[in-house]
Amino acid sequence: MMALVLSIPALGMAQQASYDGLDNHLGNLYRLSDAKTFSISPENPTGEKGKGGMATEGTGAKAARDLGQGWKVNPAVVIEPGTTYTVAEINGSGTMNTSG
Repeated sequence: MMALVLSIPALGMAQQASYDGLDNHLGNLYRLSDAKTFSISPENPTGEKGKGGMATEGTGAKAARDLGQGWKVNPAVVIEPGTTYTVAEINGSGTMNTSG
């Protein structure tokens, strides 16, 4: 009987309005969204799908010299004092999550 009581709220949650993918937490883990995701980094500055790990030269080239293409050869950018670096220029609305 307890399993039946616990499954009733789960059925109600599946009927909720569409999810935009912006409010991420464990309570939304089961939800699907149509959000488009991009991973923008020095390795893949445009966020194009399948283009991460394509660099052959960069800040990690010495450490990755024996690994070859497909590894993070350019995982960082050196920004000199007094200069600026544009990470990305994106049109439209959305959210940015950083990890590091």
